[in-house]
Amino acid sequence: MLNFELRPAWTSAASAAPTISVVVPLYNHAPYIEAALGSVLSQTSAADEIILIDDGSSDNGFELAQQVLSNVPHAKTFRQENAGAHTTINRGIELSSGDYIAVLNSDDLFAPAKLECCRVILRERRDVGLIAGNLGIIDGNGVRLQSGFAIDWLDRARRFLHETKLPQLALLNENFVATTSNMVFARELWRAAGGFQSLRYCHDLDFLMFACANSSVYLDLEEEHIAYRVHPNNTIWEDQSKVRVEVAAVIAQALCAAGPRLFSADLDEQDLAAFLRVLRNRRLTELVSYFQTVFPAFANRAAFYAHVADSSRVAAFQAALAGGGH
Repeated sequence: MLNFELRPAWTSAASAAPTISVVVPLYNHAPYIEAALGSVLSQTSAADEIILIDDGSSDNGFELAQQVLSNVPHAKTFRQENAGAHTTINRGIELSSGDYIAVLNSDDLFAPAKLECCRVILRERRDVGLIAGNLGIIDGNGVRLQSGFAIDWLDRARRFLHETKLPQLALLNENFVATTSNMVFARELWRAAGGFQSLRYCHDLDFLMFACANSSVYLDLEEEHIAYRVHPNNTIWEDQSKVRVEVAAVIAQALCAAGPRLFSADLDEQDLAAFLRVLRNRRLTELVSYFQTVFPAFANRAAFYAHVADSSRVAAFQAALAGGGH
């Protein structure tokens, strides 16, 4: 467990035990959706509500989901034209009613006691705005991975956190929370954030940064909360140059919002060393510096990210990276 507060703690207005809605955005994951929903239905502490939205899939995943949920009274299914992950998650949250939201992407799995772990934490700490846990990694066939690129990445990310003891900076270095499937968060926090932002690859990291700046974040790293599925169709593998542009934008925004709260109270040489490690690891210094410089020109995060995603500018941002970002 690692709990950290970078702003005054978020306080829930509810006095009774908080309810948890599970929101499942589905898109072309017919091979995985039955297992994903099964992991929700087999929770040791049941979800209060399940909301599934199919985002214009071209396979039969929605029909499979309807079959699985047909006799579940607290489950509702919806279908829409393709609008993207962040829009689908936001709509699912709007249609839900729980005090807290647990997102499950349709190719991932909840650990059997995920919701129970979160409820225990929330009983003890009603000020917590967001909870994330440890994760296992599985392949497309559901086999747990013990080695390979994804395992090396996760080990490296955890090692940075262990060595620096700077959780928010560690998330900017490499996002060991990994996915929205690993987040349970207060509805009030989501509203304050303006929902998930219009980012194809990094809406999860941006939301984490907002939570760090405006709430109390609880990292339950001694308990596995999800199995994160790694397969060739993961969105993150689509276009690495576009991914890196979004990462640079989120880092710049987080630096502006957090400032010295990224570091220890001492602001000593260990903090400097950790920060320089992040800059070297990410190799985005020039673009981050540019985005950090222009960020104050925009009224809010949404306007800033719209600037970053503007098709007339994306090519220039990608070219800046191709030119040898440090």
